[in-house]
Amino acid sequence: MTGRVGLLLVIMTCVCTWASRAGAQSAGPDPGAARARVQFGPLGLTPSVALTNLGIDTNVFNDVDDPKGDFTFAVSPQVDASLRMRRARLQVMARSNLVYFHHYSSERSADTAIDSKLEFRGTRITPWVGASVSSGRQRFGYEIDLRFRRVTGDVGAGVEARLTGRTRVLASAHRTHYEHDADAVFLGASLQEVLNRQSESIGLDLRYDLTPLTTFVASTQTIRDGFEFIPSRNTNSVRIETGFDLTPFALISGRGRVGYRALNGHGTTPDYSGLVASVAVGSTIKGRTHLDVATERDVNYSIEFAYPYFLLTGATAVVTPRLTQRWDTQGRIGVQRLAYRGVEGISDLLRNRIDRLRMMGVGVGYRMGRDMRIGFNVDRERRESPVQRRDYLGYRTGISVTYGR
Repeated sequence: MTGRVGLLLVIMTCVCTWASRAGAQSAGPDPGAARARVQFGPLGLTPSVALTNLGIDTNVFNDVDDPKGDFTFAVSPQVDASLRMRRARLQVMARSNLVYFHHYSSERSADTAIDSKLEFRGTRITPWVGASVSSGRQRFGYEIDLRFRRVTGDVGAGVEARLTGRTRVLASAHRTHYEHDADAVFLGASLQEVLNRQSESIGLDLRYDLTPLTTFVASTQTIRDGFEFIPSRNTNSVRIETGFDLTPFALISGRGRVGYRALNGHGTTPDYSGLVASVAVGSTIKGRTHLDVATERDVNYSIEFAYPYFLLTGATAVVTPRLTQRWDTQGRIGVQRLAYRGVEGISDLLRNRIDRLRMMGVGVGYRMGRDMRIGFNVDRERRESPVQRRDYLGYRTGISVTYGR
């Protein structure tokens, strides 16, 4: 599969180069530039910044018996840039996340991420290339309580072909590399050994515009995950999904996918076949209450040798009623279910192991103009597990200030 992905990337890159030198032809207005807050000719910039979690974390390390609290906050500046060059359009997103802990300086970090995409817009054919890299030292996912550095790099290329006024076909290829700290050890496992991997994927999408605000999507994707240090964890996957994309101007905005994934494991890694889904939608009810709902169901790789992966099924909901033109309140709730799959041939494993996480939170906010919001939040998070010392309970209280988000 490595050869096929590499060949496809080369072909798509050549197509992009050819398209950039092709005869000029109007591609219409640039939607990215229209949304930019600051415009310098063909360059549009949209800056934003957030100050979050300015307050107390009562369980910094997610300890079971001896939780430790600390004063903490995070500052997250971001800038989105869009540059139009005749038929070409370059989009770059750069963000940083500066995390501070007063007493436990070992938990401080400076995280960065850059995401870029260059496309050559034509009347029928739009090829593109993209690259992204992120380096972060905060927790990711729902399983790992340790803060450690994780570097992710992705390169990709694709082409979009418009078949009719409403129908488009998209082909893409990606190669993603995941690298973890060499000295990061959690629950006796080296994160570098169990999680370092390279993922290669090829995808094909069919998109049909049902209305100006709603697009029907059907897609298929092949994925190969190759682990650097433990080849027995390698997997091959095929997934087929269908769903809808809804523009921000629709009554319900966002995207939703439901489909089927077949994962074939190597060595002792068990196979999986079944339902997968991802939904993230929002809606404003009667002009005063905003509701955001997200759900997911998919395979996630585990840090534990005996459990190569777990099936994550979860949902979160955030409701924000506006009390006045400036004041609002907010309620948050989330439930995550981690169903672990054990390796073959080990008799003393918990065959039906399920960990659960429950999150609840409330907040109040004050809006200053169109782009700034100041909020005060209280959140509670609890994990329950049949495995000893994996339970924890923690509260986070603090102030948040966001601009442009």
